[in-house]
Amino acid sequence: MKRLDFYKGVDISSLPECLAQGMRVKDFDGTETEPLALLQKYGVNAVRLRIWHTPANEPFSGGYCDLEHTIGMAKQVRAHGMRLMLDFHYSDFWADPAKQKKPKAWEDLSGAALEEAVFSYTKDVLEEMKAQGVLPDMVQIGNEIRSGLLFPDGELPDWAGMVRLVNAGIRGARAAAGSDEMEVMIHLDQGGRYFYLKDWFTRAFENGLDDFDLIGLSYYPFWHGTFRDLKTTLERLTADYGKPVMIVETAHAWRIVEHGFIDRVQERIAGVPAEPEGQYRVLELVEQITASLPDRQGLGIYYWEPLSMPRDGHGGWGENMGLLDQDGRVMDGIRAFQFERGWTEGYPLEEKIRETEQNILIGEDAPEETGVSPGGSGAEGPDAGARKETPGAAAGDPAGQAERNLIRDAALDAGMSQWQVSASNPSVVAQIYPEFIDPFPAPPKNALRVESPKNFSFCVSQRVQVPEPGLYRLSAEFRGTDTTGVDVRLFAQTADGTRRETVVHPAEHAWARYEVAGISCAAGELEVGVRISAPPMYGMVRSFRLIRQA
Repeated sequence: MKRLDFYKGVDISSLPECLAQGMRVKDFDGTETEPLALLQKYGVNAVRLRIWHTPANEPFSGGYCDLEHTIGMAKQVRAHGMRLMLDFHYSDFWADPAKQKKPKAWEDLSGAALEEAVFSYTKDVLEEMKAQGVLPDMVQIGNEIRSGLLFPDGELPDWAGMVRLVNAGIRGARAAAGSDEMEVMIHLDQGGRYFYLKDWFTRAFENGLDDFDLIGLSYYPFWHGTFRDLKTTLERLTADYGKPVMIVETAHAWRIVEHGFIDRVQERIAGVPAEPEGQYRVLELVEQITASLPDRQGLGIYYWEPLSMPRDGHGGWGENMGLLDQDGRVMDGIRAFQFERGWTEGYPLEEKIRETEQNILIGEDAPEETGVSPGGSGAEGPDAGARKETPGAAAGDPAGQAERNLIRDAALDAGMSQWQVSASNPSVVAQIYPEFIDPFPAPPKNALRVESPKNFSFCVSQRVQVPEPGLYRLSAEFRGTDTTGVDVRLFAQTADGTRRETVVHPAEHAWARYEVAGISCAAGELEVGVRISAPPMYGMVRSFRLIRQA
């Protein structure tokens, strides 16, 4: 099937569940409208659907996104004349860089038996969809598989094992339909970070990755680099591999709210205000960057779950990331789908990118808000609920800066001799990196850099002697990469087990200081440090400071 000139797509896999829960979709004037008709009215021409193997095995799935629901949705998509992309998660529930869990039906399979299961399942699903008249135009072999798929068999850095499973899926797709009927896509996260993507494809090709047509990327500006990073990455990837690219997941917030999916710090990292007009600006900019690629190699974009809206007590994505307001009325962002490739002519792309860069969280220019709360796990990605802590970065030195810093060797001049370090696996690398700052030859400012080629957890901590009871403030500077499933916490834990912590949002291009204030501590021992739980990423931390508050 001939490709569209530009794909203006949406992933609306959750629509059946949302409608069953009472959601009603309205046009700008408040008129209730059939959802796909509304999307089509404003220019959407393609839909992406995810498929889970046996979601009934996972209670929280509600049984949605199985083959039956997917075929039902696909028929609606085709009835509206839209193109269809199918996203195989190869799991009973969510798959992303932080988690790639085998379906229950495959738990005991490995090696050739698992490869055969991937091949047969892929082929059978697509043949059934073909028989029902809804063969997808494009199919993803896995969802955001930068860290691999079907753990532990296909978990990186076992590149050979991962590629065998991906190739099995590709063979299954090709057995169901030829390349003239359906194209095959490889989908990774980190759309604005060329170094991650280049390394992945280099190693995958070395291990025999074969026979795919398209590169699909997730790009969320609060996670995956700047818009300039996105532009550079797309240009280099298409030049390297000669394959077209699509942004198959993107989104931005329309407001900042307590239990929303992203917060004020992430808004600053994205460089675009969290408001309806900001959503439109993000979509337009991602479209313009994608469409600007040479030789029409940028094929289009997809918004992830735009048809979601706030629901009392639920929090998460629907609170601030969909294109529907609290009344179910569509907002300005949907107008971005009226985009046409010719709109790149005369568009001030460089100026628009610079505008976002001027707003990005840089160094000390951080939001003046502090998050302190009990411990708990953070959100895992677009499929998870809201982060349960309110993160914050502190601007300027905290009050009481003349107080003595109780951290031993806060400058890391003695390496890690004063710190305790633990890691989940031997692949985690933790090293001291000096940064030389003018005027030369000033002493270097040392940081601890932590990274891993596979999913990992890590903790660096120090037990500090607090001389007298009172309230204390802990702070540290952090930078690094972020994506779905990254969870970084600056923490302080008292001798009685009380823990206070702040969620850290890594940003790659500048340091930001985060703090935990109001730590009530008796005289004695206080443990402070940073915990990381993440898929492959890197993080750097420096300038720990613990002082008594005035």
